[in-house]
Amino acid sequence: MRKISILGVLLGAVVDIVSSLLLGMPFALFAASRADLTHVPPAQVSAAITAAIHGNIPLYLAELSMGLLGSLLGGIVAAGFAKRAELLNGVLSSFLCLIMGVFLIASGKDSDPFWLQIILLMASPAFALMGGALVRSHRLRRRTASLPQAR
Repeated sequence: MRKISILGVLLGAVVDIVSSLLLGMPFALFAASRADLTHVPPAQVSAAITAAIHGNIPLYLAELSMGLLGSLLGGIVAAGFAKRAELLNGVLSSFLCLIMGVFLIASGKDSDPFWLQIILLMASPAFALMGGALVRSHRLRRRTASLPQAR
């Protein structure tokens, strides 16, 4: 019996990336509304918004937590869809995040300090694993609740 659900992992990976972007978007819009972008050349608007987010620690932490929440959701989707080996399928759903993270680190395009890049690279699979663990825990509780009670 196959333990890995390829479709589940792919769906979880897409949910991870898309939800991270959608959940982080309000923070980027807030930072853009606070930054004076009128004199910024169009090619540098993205960098100016990133600098505005990084310059506001609570805003930056909130945005990072949305990315981790996206990884958690991706793990939940992968594990829920797989209906087996929830932890494995959950953690595997973070593969797109890991690929993008490694690419950003290798290309030098990530503006975060290297130590933070490594922590975030490890945090994505950890949160995806937690998503798989939540699904597994929920399934185990449902199974034990449906067993006949001994008298």
